[in-house]
Amino acid sequence: QRPYHTIIPAMITHADTDELYATLSNMGGFMQPQGHMQLTVALASGLDPQAAIDQPRFCISDGTHNGTVLIEEGLDDLNIMALSELGHNMVPHVKGFSRAIFGKAQIIKRDRKTGVLWAGSDGRSDGCAVGF
Repeated sequence: QRPYHTIIPAMITHADTDELYATLSNMGGFMQPQGHMQLTVALASGLDPQAAIDQPRFCISDGTHNGTVLIEEGLDDLNIMALSELGHNMVPHVKGFSRAIFGKAQIIKRDRKTGVLWAGSDGRSDGCAVGF
């Protein structure tokens, strides 16, 4: 088996024209593909890049189908109870330095009409989004 590389970038395009929609990355071992999915769903639901990154995340800690699900603080307790009732093994309300398990994300989204680039960077880390 090969280990996850530290950086697995993704590019999302518009289905009708293949124009760039966004680039994104979520570094962090088993969190990388899980983070890509969570960020993509957040963007597709209409969130801007920074809001998508700031959403509470979850991580299946060992990457397996029955692994323990770590849930970042900020997810509503009703949702946590509903997931628990479905039989998920969870560690809710992960906070502080333990949030490192959720990786570090960056997104650059391109406005289809204007070409303007809109970026977001993860407050769980030390990066920032800067335009020039």
